Amino acid sequence: MTEKRIAIALDVTDINEAEKILNEISGYNLVIKVGYALFIKYGKEIVDLVKSMNFEIFLDLKLHDIPNTVYNGVLSAVDLDVNYLTVHALGGRQMLEKAVEARGRSGLKLLAVTILTAHSREYTDYIGSRYTIDQLALKLANEAVDVGIDGIVSSAKEVEKLKKEIHKDFISVVPGIRFPENKADDQKRIATPEEALRSGADMLVIGRPVIKAQNKKEVLNKFFDVLSRC
Repeated sequence: MTEKRIAIALDVTDINEAEKILNEISGYNLVIKVGYALFIKYGKEIVDLVKSMNFEIFLDLKLHDIPNTVYNGVLSAVDLDVNYLTVHALGGRQMLEKAVEARGRSGLKLLAVTILTAHSREYTDYIGSRYTIDQLALKLANEAVDVGIDGIVSSAKEVEKLKKEIHKDFISVVPGIRFPENKADDQKRIATPEEALRSGADMLVIGRPVIKAQNKKEVLNKFFDVLSRC
């Protein structure tokens, strides 16, 4: 059984602010998700900061390029000794295979993004897909897991179907997690932690509800309480 985890999306733009948040949540068994804003600006410095504070690190770059370019990107992530790295499932089977090849026997776990939680039905209309959001997420996820990708990033709405239809083990990573009292912000397909966990989520990605909170540990304790009950 996959360990249930909480990942905190460190969605800030300044390394000093990032360090302040990390200090406020120190002592918790967390994965820290670092995206474009911090990584493009600070690179290895932000990775080293997160690791120095004994957090696992989730580099959220959603690599989507020609296969060889993604292969080299994954090699660099292996060299950085990060724990998780996202690639985009829309990059196609060959790209995903090259990502898995580059990962090799390292401890890096590759996570494939299917459909962003900010997207709704208008997105599949926009790209001219004959699939619904659910169908496209399943198609992309199944292909990724089949070639050896470790986990799938999707909304909570797709998790139950993915777990049922994909006949290999994978880590289900679910962003867009909110308590009912939290704002949705720019997320379209959000879920409460209870909804996500009961659907089969293995890792909950939580951003603003924690990093914008006055008392971050109090909010984290609420999330961990749900984790222990579901």
